[in-house]
Amino acid sequence: MPTISIKLKNNSESVYFQSIMGTYSHIAWVRTDDPASGIIKVITTEDLLQETRNILERLKKEIEFEEAGPGGE
Repeated sequence: MPTISIKLKNNSESVYFQSIMGTYSHIAWVRTDDPASGIIKVITTEDLLQETRNILERLKKEIEFEEAGPGGE
């Protein structure tokens, strides 16, 4: 399954990020990889990968984060 790793700029926003992504549970699943560093994994399927990336792009207007390392392939 494609996995997109992201790093939150502010670790305290992890619950907020997961709450928002939780509303898209039919598109992607969210797992905290490393709470101390703010690394979160967004797991999706091949057919929903682009839609997941679109959601993440829109979410950047609410929460500051960046892609952390390889993901989505």
